[in-house]
Amino acid sequence: MHRKPRDPKEKLLNAKILSKSILQGIVIFAASFGTYLIVLEGSSDNAPVARAMGLAIIMFANLFLVQVNSSDHDFAVQSITRLAKDKVMWAVNIGTVVALLLILYTPLCGFLKLTPLSMGQFFAAVGIGAVAVLWYEVIKFIKKRKRVRTKC
Repeated sequence: MHRKPRDPKEKLLNAKILSKSILQGIVIFAASFGTYLIVLEGSSDNAPVARAMGLAIIMFANLFLVQVNSSDHDFAVQSITRLAKDKVMWAVNIGTVVALLLILYTPLCGFLKLTPLSMGQFFAAVGIGAVAVLWYEVIKFIKKRKRVRTKC
């Protein structure tokens, strides 16, 4: 509500937004698939853990992506502070984490050919998911500094 409204003539999906989305998707894929390959280590015995890590990274990265992409100008910390008051965001975040926990720590895990993650693996997936998305905060910071410099 603090920003002026978007120009109604402006397209919802332009080349800049599309390229940002594609780049973010490629980075998340690389983080997830890279982790999968590292955990797999050439042994099919590690495949259930590798799949579980890949899935967890994608799910956590998407939660972080909402925070990062909620504003092109505000940083994720500001977005999280603002969205912390939003009951729908709480429901989505909690629902996503609960769904992941149900997938990984119930009999559904075996059906999906996954395995429960250890605490270390679980938090590694959170960290990798965060890094796969939060690099865009550096881009925002650089853009913000350029805007400040051009105003001077």
